[in-house]
Amino acid sequence: MDLAPKLTEMLAKSINISPSGSLCLVGVIAVVSVYALFSPHRTSFPANSPGAITAPTAAEVDLALQRAAAAALGEHEGTVIVMNPQSGRLRTVINPTIAFESKYTPGSTIKPFVTLAALQSGLITKNSRLLCREHYSNQDFSTVCAHPRNLPALDPSAAIAYSCNYYFGRLGEKLGESTLSSVLASFGFGRTTGAGVARESVGTLVSGKHDPRNSLGESESFQSTPIQLLTAYSTLVNGGKLLTPHLGGDEQTSLRAKLNIAPTHRELIINGMRGAVINGSARRVQLSSLPIQVFGKTGTAAQPDEFRTHGWFVGFAADDQTMSPESIVLAVLVFLKRANGAQAAEAAGVVLAEYARWAGATRASEVTRNQPDDVEGSTANNTVRVHLVRENLTHTLSLEDYVLGVVKEEGSTENEPEALKALAVAARTYAVRNLGRHRPEGFDFCSTTHCQRFVISTSGRVFQPREAVLAAVRSTQGLVLLENTGQVADSYFSASCGGMTADVQRLWGGKPVAYLHGVVDDYCATGPHYEWTDVISNTELATALSGDSRTDVGKTIRKLSILKRDATGRVELIALEGDGHRTVSGWDLKIIVGRKLGWHLLKSSRFDVECNGAGFVFHGTGFGHGLGLCQEGAHVMAGRGATYTAILAKYFPGLEVGVRGWREREMGNASADLLWTNRAGRQDALLLAGHDLFLSSSPSSSRNVLSSEHFRLSFPRSLSRAEAEKVLKSLESGRKQLLARLTTAGVEVQLPLLELYVNETTGEFTARTGQPWWSAAATNGKRIELQPVQLLRRRGVLDTTLRHELAHVAIDVIAEGSAPRWLAEGLALFIAGEGPLVARYADGRNLSNTELEVQLSGSRGREELRAAYAAAYNAVSRLILAEGEVSVWRRVAQYRRTPKRKTT
Repeated sequence: MDLAPKLTEMLAKSINISPSGSLCLVGVIAVVSVYALFSPHRTSFPANSPGAITAPTAAEVDLALQRAAAAALGEHEGTVIVMNPQSGRLRTVINPTIAFESKYTPGSTIKPFVTLAALQSGLITKNSRLLCREHYSNQDFSTVCAHPRNLPALDPSAAIAYSCNYYFGRLGEKLGESTLSSVLASFGFGRTTGAGVARESVGTLVSGKHDPRNSLGESESFQSTPIQLLTAYSTLVNGGKLLTPHLGGDEQTSLRAKLNIAPTHRELIINGMRGAVINGSARRVQLSSLPIQVFGKTGTAAQPDEFRTHGWFVGFAADDQTMSPESIVLAVLVFLKRANGAQAAEAAGVVLAEYARWAGATRASEVTRNQPDDVEGSTANNTVRVHLVRENLTHTLSLEDYVLGVVKEEGSTENEPEALKALAVAARTYAVRNLGRHRPEGFDFCSTTHCQRFVISTSGRVFQPREAVLAAVRSTQGLVLLENTGQVADSYFSASCGGMTADVQRLWGGKPVAYLHGVVDDYCATGPHYEWTDVISNTELATALSGDSRTDVGKTIRKLSILKRDATGRVELIALEGDGHRTVSGWDLKIIVGRKLGWHLLKSSRFDVECNGAGFVFHGTGFGHGLGLCQEGAHVMAGRGATYTAILAKYFPGLEVGVRGWREREMGNASADLLWTNRAGRQDALLLAGHDLFLSSSPSSSRNVLSSEHFRLSFPRSLSRAEAEKVLKSLESGRKQLLARLTTAGVEVQLPLLELYVNETTGEFTARTGQPWWSAAATNGKRIELQPVQLLRRRGVLDTTLRHELAHVAIDVIAEGSAPRWLAEGLALFIAGEGPLVARYADGRNLSNTELEVQLSGSRGREELRAAYAAAYNAVSRLILAEGEVSVWRRVAQYRRTPKRKTT
């Protein structure tokens, strides 16, 4: 039976072919994709095929993308376009009538272009910030923001990520209409793309009509076809090449124009689009979990005179984390009628996931091309191949399991949780940056110090690590050190730096690296390897040095002279005198001696040397190369209360902790900063580092419940029962201590049975409570919502957060909810022991209690809230100092409502 005519008819119905038959070759491509689904000879190339070594062809990938696009669109009325943003080649178009012939308001997808226009005109800079007021209105137009409330003031990247209507509405008021129209026209809006489709629409681009709605994509003055929007976005990210989209299998480009887009402007916009998929308007789709770099922008808008909205998503895939113009390999646009931007992003995710699968197959084939038959590519799907040198075996395992094996071995004696976390991040960063270090040999890493020491069983299973090691790796999952460009940094660690970390340029040569320039470290001074003395006989030293041509000076060593040190105190050059003369670096000397005589001798290149007649005495400090993280220094820092982010900031100055492709900015390098707000609809807020939110995943539906005498705890299965029991124990202990204080004050109170709900992710918490991402908890009545326990614990605020919540419950019960906010917040901070952490944010103003109450009620930004809570704590502290804590509790009780007398 010939299915082609029937399939053509089916396809015509599904893609809205116009009666004129104007679709030309676009319709042919779509027919081929559907017919292939029924063909017994269809080609399949799953990325996880064992031992696959042949790269898929472009035609095979195109066919897979066409299937995915058709499936993603499903029964929706809309279009899906997939294009190569480097050449303009259309890889698939589903429903070309809508793609080429129909025009729509673009909604929030216009915001990156508005940002560029404002940047190019000098209206804003990358640091321009605006605090969102949630509602934006102008004349007869009004809209609200859908992003979390109480975000800090937004810079342009964050405004794109969160798609802030208030930010762009206000920007549109100041941005000249001619400026925006000129920028949009330069990207091809208002004219056809030249794709060769007979009835292609020119869209709408009206000049001379100033309307702030233009900056929100909600005006009839600007409407775009899907193909115009995708072509314009491709120009924005590919370095300014405005291309003619074309059909066919070749990648020949037709350049319509070359736009001058400043690299800093492009980077800012792409960071915003990356933020949109990680934490913003497209976060629920989890595109950031794909094994490729994805960034994009959603849009939700209504056509003029229509009630229902339509949804947009424009997304891109890059083949490396730099997301440079050359690395952008795929462009996807989804437009859905009667939908929203998140739904469009979800449909695009189907296509992007399919591309990621085939991209993994391509990368695997590249790795295996010149390897033995039993070696599989390991760069796909976040896996690594590790060669066990002693056993002469190679195993493939996940990146996180590799990090687990490294931390287990390199951190075998470490008992400080924060130090282990810092080591985990440093080890993971090294792995990501150096993947393929041993590629010519058929694996990524060896198990020795040449890469990172690693331990695994011969069967390929990671030995069961200590609970502390497992917790450190799990709690930092996915986190790496990032340069300010977003690129994964160079990361190193050693046992002890000996007082100052090394300068990588002076130690090993090459280009200078600012964050590996060397920092003074007083923390490791108490470590076991801080100081050492080694005595090496003349004979032993001569034997060791003769084994390398760089140091061979004969059978007798007469003198060693240090010629030059670098700024970190390490020997840069040392002269060797014997039967001959040689000059060598201090590091090379250390390696040559260690290789022959053992690594316990000449532990670092930070040494002095003297001759004692029969041999040489080396006095030194440190153990290892001394680059980057000093493990013994990190141990001391952690023991003194430093978080792992603070430790990493010490040893890698200028770097940020985050996930690949996104950099922490406004939200959080001050990871230990705390901020609390008030009760009942109020949140006790922990100012978290940005990556804690970005790593959020979909909440699990399966939960457990654990109860004690006074508390009922609901927690996700990702939290162990042992950890849940610790939370209950901490709650019971805090309750007992609080009641003892109240008894001393002579205040009677009956605390209710409290229900605590532990959220699995930050995203779940913000969705359930409506509170900002930096909130630690939100309480309403007898119910307390908590951020993930693992998150609060690694920030060191779990116990204080619980005590703070209990104090507020008691204050509310005692005062029947009538205590002024300044008193309730200040006393809760005092009882929880959090005061010293917020006192530093006092702004120096001497506010009356009335003024303080107003400030607490009206504060919106995090800086204002910090100052308000510092003032509340200081006010209550002064009361306690003057009257005593007992008097303050009785003051709280005085706010209890007086019962009304019955009338007769």
